[in-house]
Amino acid sequence: MATEHRRFTRIIFRVKAEVKIGTELYIAKEIKNLSIGGCLLPLDADLEPGVACQIKISLSGSTSDLSVQAEGEIVRSMPGAIAVQFTRIDPDSLYHLQSIVRYNAPDAESFEEEIDKHPGIA
Repeated sequence: MATEHRRFTRIIFRVKAEVKIGTELYIAKEIKNLSIGGCLLPLDADLEPGVACQIKISLSGSTSDLSVQAEGEIVRSMPGAIAVQFTRIDPDSLYHLQSIVRYNAPDAESFEEEIDKHPGIA
């Protein structure tokens, strides 16, 4: 039986995300899973683990241009997907990210316990 090693609740979030590495920009039409610690993006890019990147998750609606922005690191690259761990996020983006996960989490109480145990994202 496999042991679950994940620290944070993950949700499916069907919004656009951009990954910038140097001058290269990769665009994912949706996020396969999102947590306050990172995300899994359906991208066909051969990226090495340890590569630093910038992430922008679009929250734009018809009346706003809101986004979550974070610095991250590629932790896994596989055919059709990359996994990114967030390494730095500003307080406003962290607040929005926590709200998104809290609202979409299957167990909001369990998510609140995660926040209490891990006030930072690392």
